[in-house]
Amino acid sequence: MTQPDIFDDDAPWAEWLPELRMILSAYNSVLDDRFSDTPEVPSKAMRSYLRMATYYPGRAFRATAEILEVLKRGLDSPEVAAELATMPPMGVPQGRTREDCLMMMIPHLVAFTESGEQTEPAVPETKWEWRQRLPNLSRLLGGYYHQSAVDYLFPDVEDDKYDEAALAEFYGSGPDPRAAAVVAEIGELLEMGLDEDALEAAVTALGSDYGPPPRCSRESWLMEVAQHLSQRLQADGYQPPEGLNPAYPPHDKRAFAR
Repeated sequence: MTQPDIFDDDAPWAEWLPELRMILSAYNSVLDDRFSDTPEVPSKAMRSYLRMATYYPGRAFRATAEILEVLKRGLDSPEVAAELATMPPMGVPQGRTREDCLMMMIPHLVAFTESGEQTEPAVPETKWEWRQRLPNLSRLLGGYYHQSAVDYLFPDVEDDKYDEAALAEFYGSGPDPRAAAVVAEIGELLEMGLDEDALEAAVTALGSDYGPPPRCSRESWLMEVAQHLSQRLQADGYQPPEGLNPAYPPHDKRAFAR
């Protein structure tokens, strides 16, 4: 299924402040020092947001425009308050207001836009960034390797057959760009060179609380998952889509990659 393009203002699902919702989601993923930006130093949440903004040309510019608009209208105005009520809550630190926190975002968003929308590569720092960075792997792990899936989707499957059942369900009836994207994203994750503890934390952030088989490290298990999907794709003669890749939103640079 093609993901909706939040930049399509004419789409039926279009909302008024989509990028403000996105950046507040990024901040809401940080438990400590959530709004700790200073004019000189971005917070962990802002760093995560900007790294993901490199995949979406114009995202930071739009976020800046939306923040300025709500500040101009006033956060307590009926139309702004109604929108904010549907967004992740702003748990601001003592001594700051919501307006202060939003204003503190703007220098970093503007500097990012004016510097060519580039950041230094880094391992994701928050659960939000992990899931944005590896969205298809997150769908697999969160949808099929969560305890609720183990209990309700495949209650009668033996542990040593679970991968086979889960991956068959995820793969579906034919080759799908999402499966190919999972293979690529597993490769991206393993290329980060994380140790076992850091890899466990990454897999957990991506939505899984289901450990690998006892015989496997998480690295070897992820390699087996990628190999299984790759073999099925190859057997089915998978070819990358000619147009936009539906595994990613239409405005995401990865939707154009071949």
